[in-house]
Amino acid sequence: MRKVKIFPPQVWRNKETMYRLIAAKCTSCGNVMFPARDVCNKCGSTKVTKVRLSGKGTLISYTVNYQSLPGMEKVQPSYIGLIKLDEGIEIVAPLTDVDENLREGARVEATIRRIRADSTNGLIEYGVKFRLVENEPNR
Repeated sequence: MRKVKIFPPQVWRNKETMYRLIAAKCTSCGNVMFPARDVCNKCGSTKVTKVRLSGKGTLISYTVNYQSLPGMEKVQPSYIGLIKLDEGIEIVAPLTDVDENLREGARVEATIRRIRADSTNGLIEYGVKFRLVENEPNR
């Protein structure tokens, strides 16, 4: 089995996008792009600004994965969801804290969870996953 290496400088450089949902909004046409880009993929403008997304949305569909990557054997099965964020963007993201209430159309929110651990140096990598929101009406 291959050992998983976590490189602290790489995690530090990517911390803005690893721990938040950051998109880009074109100031020319209003298009919102995730992940953030420097050029609008709709009109080609370079006048884009970074915006922080709410992290709330609706679960459109999901799948259950029974195969594991090195370093992720303890989190089987894993759940992956297609989520439509309240800002209108659709993303694919891991789901966490899944129980028998998982269903399409459920409200979800972004949360920070452990992604993997490096067994050689003890470092833990965290990132964004989505969990079900209790007591929030479907949109």
